Amino acid sequence: MAASARAQSGGITLDLEPITSVSSGEETSWASEVHLHLEPAAGAFLGAEGPGSRTGFGLALKADFPLFTRRMLMVAKMVTWIMSLGATGLGDDTVGNTPLSIQVELFGNRFSDTRLLDKGWGWGGGLGARLKFFENPHADSSVRSVWYDFNVNLSPNGFGVDTALGLQLSLGELVSMGPFVKFARVGGVNGLFGGISLDLGAPAKQRVSSEASAAEGSSVQQP
Repeated sequence: MAASARAQSGGITLDLEPITSVSSGEETSWASEVHLHLEPAAGAFLGAEGPGSRTGFGLALKADFPLFTRRMLMVAKMVTWIMSLGATGLGDDTVGNTPLSIQVELFGNRFSDTRLLDKGWGWGGGLGARLKFFENPHADSSVRSVWYDFNVNLSPNGFGVDTALGLQLSLGELVSMGPFVKFARVGGVNGLFGGISLDLGAPAKQRVSSEASAAEGSSVQQP
């Protein structure tokens, strides 16, 4: 449904509906603009110093936000139109075509060797980015996406980094799940983990329904 808005600047009233309109089948929701990820994992400390087991486990909660969303684009169009009283160069094709997302995370790691980190524990938060090499709607493929992320994090043990590569399999319109491998460095301790990522969120671009596609096709064929 097209959004309707009006703005007044310098005594001139502008109809913003042509700027903020959304094509049929291109509407988005919070689920296509924010993705949540719960990532339990198990692995081992990378190092040979000292006796004892070097196994560990971890849990991360992540959220990523696309660099461009339809709501952000709509606001940008309205602002630039009001300021310049003219059209903006931002196009609708900008939305959904950017595979890179901003990501925030909370994490916790536990190693069996309590001499590592703070009695074996490492926890904190981070900021980074997630790259999706492709993203398929649920109805199109059982493979939702292949992704890679990199985060810089901060914990009581100091600064660190983590990076992961994973595969997501579609379980429904909003849910996907798949394996990943992750390297994490926390407080000078390196760990290699493998786990399962549970994702909540919809693809940025949904497939237009067959009814809408058929209606559009029939309208084009009409003289």
